[in-house]
Amino acid sequence: SLETKDLSSKGKRKTSDCKHDGGIPECVFCSEGNEYTDTSHHSDKCIRCSACDEEHGLEVEQNCTRTQNTKCRCKSNFFCNSSPCEHCNPCTTCEHGIIEKCSPTSNTKCKGSRSHSNSLWALLILLIPIVLIIYKGKLLLHSNGSDKEFVCQCRKHRFDPWVRKIAWRRKWQPAPSGQICLFWCLVAVNFNVDLGKYIPTIAELMKITQVKEFVRKNGIEEAKIDDIMHDNLHETAEQKVQLLRSWYQSHGKKNAYFTLTKNLPKTLAEKICDIVTKDITNERENANLQNENENLV
Repeated sequence: SLETKDLSSKGKRKTSDCKHDGGIPECVFCSEGNEYTDTSHHSDKCIRCSACDEEHGLEVEQNCTRTQNTKCRCKSNFFCNSSPCEHCNPCTTCEHGIIEKCSPTSNTKCKGSRSHSNSLWALLILLIPIVLIIYKGKLLLHSNGSDKEFVCQCRKHRFDPWVRKIAWRRKWQPAPSGQICLFWCLVAVNFNVDLGKYIPTIAELMKITQVKEFVRKNGIEEAKIDDIMHDNLHETAEQKVQLLRSWYQSHGKKNAYFTLTKNLPKTLAEKICDIVTKDITNERENANLQNENENLV
């Protein structure tokens, strides 16, 4: 088709504008298999073809052409229940039989190992210690004191001396070593901790869909999200970092740590908590060591 009114047709890009009124622009084809344009446009650039990320469970359904972007689909034994689909999840393997097989758009439905009533009792037994832990944590968080730190014993960790001191000052004795904390992992973190230096590490732990869902839920406008995605096209790692930085700048330091962890899945929140806690522990140990050395001088 002819280019009219200074527009390039699909599959092409403009190399120069019209020379006179009523003329047509000079255009060239996009690079087949590498670039495309799927509408008439004014741009002198084609759009780079998307890649189907195998690490995210995707494979090519239709190759990219000059007029159409790559179409991706889930690989075998993967599914995606969101639209548009940006990554696929592995299908669940059932231990006690299948109710419904995994499909490209839904996960496997498995048979339970217990009756419905037994499952309710098991859920109730699980919830009781969680409620007690959260209640004790709130008492500790809102107790008098300048640091307002929430201390909890977790598997594979022992209380450091400074944590024991905080627990003693709050008149709450730490549990024996090895006790499992069902939600937080050795949390002795001020909720106003500066997350800025942890954002690249946190971004590595999160999927791009998790990051986008989190920032949408916490006040980042869709237009801002689109700008960040387009500015870092095909660079998923940088997209995640910039989206989280945009949220952090908008939210501010106060309660950012609490807002982040309470909006994430438990296992992911525990990983982030573990990283922050270990770093704070190391910083305080180094500060104590430095003070001891200065006192010896």
